[in-house]
Amino acid sequence: MTSHGSVYWNELTTSDLEAAKTFYAALFGWTFEEIETPAGPYTLARVAGQPRPVAGLIAWPQEESGADQWFVYVAVADIEAAVATVVAGGGSAAPVFEVPGVGLFATVVDPTGATCGMVQRMRGT
Repeated sequence: MTSHGSVYWNELTTSDLEAAKTFYAALFGWTFEEIETPAGPYTLARVAGQPRPVAGLIAWPQEESGADQWFVYVAVADIEAAVATVVAGGGSAAPVFEVPGVGLFATVVDPTGATCGMVQRMRGT
């Protein structure tokens, strides 16, 4: 299980999914698995011999997402307490939402404007 404060997940939003897959396959040896989610198609990146995927990739039209970018999710033990700490420290947070079978998520912005995600994993994930 990922511990509180460690990176849990990395996600790439990209305007050219196929080019990104080709690049990261050559760079890291990743293979890819397409899955369907309630929000639409999602690509999981895998490393040979590892049981869990290492990252996710989302095709996102350039005009909707701004620059292509990686987004990091940090594990927290209690997402409501973590959100409260963000707000008390001068940051802001979007509402917590659930990804069924995975956990509770929130996107937060620190006082300098930097953004990241937080995740409280469900037991067993």
